[in-house]
Amino acid sequence: MSYYYLSCKATANCAELPDDLIAHIANHVKVIEDFIAFRAVCTSWQIAATKDNFDMFSTQVPLLMLGAKDDDFQEFYSLSKKKVSRIFLPEARGRECFPLGEWLCTMEDNTGELNLLHPFSRTQIQLPSLEDLMASKGLREKLFLSCIEKVALSANPSITSDYVLMINYHAGSNHLAFWQSGDLHWTYINKEIPDAAMSINYYKGHFYYVTCEGELWSFEVAGPNTPKPIVEPRLLYWPEDGIFGQCSVQFDIVELSDALLFVTRYADYTDDPEAGHKTFKFKVLELDVIKGELKEEVKTLGDSAIFVGLNSGACSVDSSKFTRIKPNHIYFIDDWFQKLYFTEDVGGKDKGVYNLENGKIESMYPELPLSRICQPTWVMPSLIM
Repeated sequence: MSYYYLSCKATANCAELPDDLIAHIANHVKVIEDFIAFRAVCTSWQIAATKDNFDMFSTQVPLLMLGAKDDDFQEFYSLSKKKVSRIFLPEARGRECFPLGEWLCTMEDNTGELNLLHPFSRTQIQLPSLEDLMASKGLREKLFLSCIEKVALSANPSITSDYVLMINYHAGSNHLAFWQSGDLHWTYINKEIPDAAMSINYYKGHFYYVTCEGELWSFEVAGPNTPKPIVEPRLLYWPEDGIFGQCSVQFDIVELSDALLFVTRYADYTDDPEAGHKTFKFKVLELDVIKGELKEEVKTLGDSAIFVGLNSGACSVDSSKFTRIKPNHIYFIDDWFQKLYFTEDVGGKDKGVYNLENGKIESMYPELPLSRICQPTWVMPSLIM
């Protein structure tokens, strides 16, 4: 059932429905997009359909946040509904946005202001500035576009105040720092890692970081009761495969069914501005975090689907719970940094749905609106508790 086209005008007696009936109906709404639209029908529905009527912890399908436009609205594309929705979100205007599951890390390039932003409630959490981030390493570099490479959270700020934000940024060379909720400043990680992050993810108490050379690092951040949080970095995996370090290969770290997967993305590349990178294959392997080695290739994802892309913390969902989401497929959007930021056509064209069984690629979305400020990325829809 769809609630997008319901309104009090169209359903004149909606306000007269018993609250317990409205709540009962709301309990059968499983997709958060529908729940938000359900509550928007009229005031009586919003009051009756409280957040208690919705399973806040139920798995959702990521929405594709489209490229930024020069206004106060942000567009989101729903794969399950094949529908674009516009959300009033002035807090994201003119800012780079880095997805963190249900949240965004936003950066204002001119001032260096950083925030955590929940796009579906417009809740913001102020972070120490980019100047403070630079100062954590004693740097005084001029701010520039795309200083931040990747970000990751240890926990959901909607649920707990005990979380850590990890950030990889570029200022002459690559650096890592973290911010613990409640801290006044960034804490610099005093460990030289020569290559930028392709993916950072949090898994069972550790941050995992893979470089463009395929090196996999593990970082453990001490808990909030430690007077001076300690980070213990260690090189978990050193690749010997010749494919690593090539400009047409990307890596992602994805958690799936309590396992950590190492996803490799292969693309053809030409200097033709109309072509650029074009993904043709994915390879998925399971990572043994104890032994620090890659296990055998994963041939099937079962009922799950994986989502990867630029700035995205790669994630997976159980496709059997949602319509139009295909099992054993990888949904991908453009993740080629140089093409996106340093060419006139702005990139953003390499996107599709990859069938892990037969290697075929299908279309996902006809034309992605492109922007040098904020590229299309995956965001998990949610409600604030």
